[in-house]
Amino acid sequence: MYSSENIIWIKNVKRNQGDGWAYDDVSCGSTFWLNWPKSKRGSASTPNIGDIIVLFQKPNSINGQRNYKVHITHLVSPVTDTIHEDNEHPDHKWCREVKLIAKANPISAIPNPGYYNFFKPNRGLTNPIINLTNNIGLSEAETQEDIWRMFDNHFCPDVQNEIFRPQEPNGIFGEVEGDKIIREHIKQELTRRNSKIVQLAKTQALNANNGRIKCECCKFDFLKTYGQIGFNFIECHHKIHISTGERITRIEDLALVCSNCHRMLHRKLENGDYHTVDTLKQAINNASN
Repeated sequence: MYSSENIIWIKNVKRNQGDGWAYDDVSCGSTFWLNWPKSKRGSASTPNIGDIIVLFQKPNSINGQRNYKVHITHLVSPVTDTIHEDNEHPDHKWCREVKLIAKANPISAIPNPGYYNFFKPNRGLTNPIINLTNNIGLSEAETQEDIWRMFDNHFCPDVQNEIFRPQEPNGIFGEVEGDKIIREHIKQELTRRNSKIVQLAKTQALNANNGRIKCECCKFDFLKTYGQIGFNFIECHHKIHISTGERITRIEDLALVCSNCHRMLHRKLENGDYHTVDTLKQAINNASN
C-alpha cells in the first residue's frame, strides 16, 4: 500500500540537456531504469524497495514556448536492490529498476505552484524530500501530503488498489471562511495527520460496530443511509489542535464524525470558542428534546 508517507526522496532528471521531457515515454504498468550520474553509484543504492521518489525536471521549452518553471512529473518506486550499468548512457550509467506509480498527464500538468525551491535537490542525486524547501512553512509531512495530492488524478490504473486515499473534509469552512485560526487548523488537519493512525482508528471502529462506522456526535451511519458506497466512509477530527505542536497522535486523540458534525466542530461559537465532540453531542441531544 502506497501513501504520502512513502514519499522519501526527490530527484532531478533531464533529457538531452533539457531539450525534451525525461521518461515521457514510460507507460503505466511498466518498469524502467532510472539513471544516476556515473560518479554517484552510492546515491543510486540509497532508496529502498517501496520508497517513492519524486522526479522533477525543467525542460527548455514547452509547446514551442520558453519554459521557466520546474515541473513535477513522476512518482516512482524501486522494485529491486540491484544496481544496473547502462552502457548506452556512460555519463549516467548507474540504474535502478523502478515501477511507475504516477505520471503527470499531460507531463506538463504539475508545475511548481510557486512556493517550492528546487535548488537543493537539483543535482541529479537521490535527495531526502526534506531538501525540497518552501516559503510557506510546510513541514516535511505537509510537503509529502501536498505532493501526494498533486498526483491525485495521475496515479497509474494498475496501482489504484495499492493507493491509500484517506477521506478528507472538503468545503468545511462554512461562514467562518475568513477566520485565519480555523483555516490554519483545518489546513493542518488535512496535511499533518498520520494517515496510518486514521486508518487504524477506522478499522477499530468497524470491528467494534459489526462493520459500521457511526458518527461519534450524532450517530449518523453512512452505510445505512447510502448503501455500499457509504461503507468505510467517515471524516476524521483531531480533538487536540495540531498547532499545539508536534506529538505522537493516539487513536483516542481522533474523533470519527460525519460531514455535518465536522462542519459544526469547526464553526465558531458566540464566545469565540469551538465545540468539542462531547459538547456538540450534548448540543445535539438538547436540540432534539
